[in-house]
Amino acid sequence: MGLIVGIISLPKKVKAVESPRAIVLEVKSFWWTFGYFKNARAVTIGHCVLLSLTIRPRDLEHELIHVLQFARAPIIYPALYYVELIRKGYKNNKYEEEAHRIAGNVYKEK
Repeated sequence: MGLIVGIISLPKKVKAVESPRAIVLEVKSFWWTFGYFKNARAVTIGHCVLLSLTIRPRDLEHELIHVLQFARAPIIYPALYYVELIRKGYKNNKYEEEAHRIAGNVYKEK
């Protein structure tokens, strides 16, 4: 699924990351997004990381934590993430808190 979304995002650059195993696509924009994702700098779908042109330092590391989270619970992780997002919002989402903490980047509201 991640590669399909990556392809329709018209990647400018593609690279492989070995640990954790992931495909990283740099894309011009997330033209297909809406709502929560509209202002996203990066999106992770399974083992596929999509980075926009607006990424900040440590964003890739943050997204790779989401790859590890997916690897821990591959079938159910997307549902768990969205339940947490609906219940607690982005800032208080335990998966985002873990990714921010380990990656060393800080959540900044717009």
